[in-house]
Amino acid sequence: MTNEQIANMIKNLLEVSKNLVAVKAWKEEPLTVQKYQGNAFPGMCTQIGEVLATGKTFHTNQEHCFCTGGIVATGVAPPVPDEEKKAMLEVHFEMSKGYQDFDTAMHYEDEMDKLNPPVKEKNAVVQLGIFNEMEDPDIVLIFCTPWAADILNRTFCYTTGEPITGFGGNGGCPFLIQYPYVTGKPSFSYSDVAWRKYIGLAKEELTVSMPYKSLVGFIENLPSVAKDYLKYGEIVEE
Repeated sequence: MTNEQIANMIKNLLEVSKNLVAVKAWKEEPLTVQKYQGNAFPGMCTQIGEVLATGKTFHTNQEHCFCTGGIVATGVAPPVPDEEKKAMLEVHFEMSKGYQDFDTAMHYEDEMDKLNPPVKEKNAVVQLGIFNEMEDPDIVLIFCTPWAADILNRTFCYTTGEPITGFGGNGGCPFLIQYPYVTGKPSFSYSDVAWRKYIGLAKEELTVSMPYKSLVGFIENLPSVAKDYLKYGEIVEE
């Protein structure tokens, strides 16, 4: 099944209106992929929004992002030292006070480090683009309703016998890029205000993040699971 067929199946069966976005880390800068032009604020969430708006694909690194969450999440940049975190948080505090004080903010960062496994490999850039057009990505981002996310989750559980982890907190990249990239396991999150605002999520949408290999592994079961989902509670005739 091609990426376009997978995307069309998900969009049609699950009433998904936005394109699926793919994320791919590169060990070396790909000569066939355009470099991102300009500086994205806050960072990768803005770039993902641009992919959805324009359909373009490009690669990016720390030169193009103020917030480094997405490039740290893919091994393109090292984790941010505490002093730099404080400087970034000062800017965020000017825009929206997400914590009651800096001590609380730094405590949150410490807890996140415990929760999210670190990226051990080093990459040069990360590519973003429409899933239909990207070959062998690492992660596929699906922007959908909780109803659609539930059917995706049910299909994954049906196929693998494993649950999907969900996250809440201040951020999107650690939960929806770093966690699936490092662990190879799906995740979902309603994310945070920056991810939602700059990607352009509707009030009823959240994000499901699927490692490409996981998606390919269960996608053929989606039509039958979705059909049974709609008939849940009815008597099944053998």
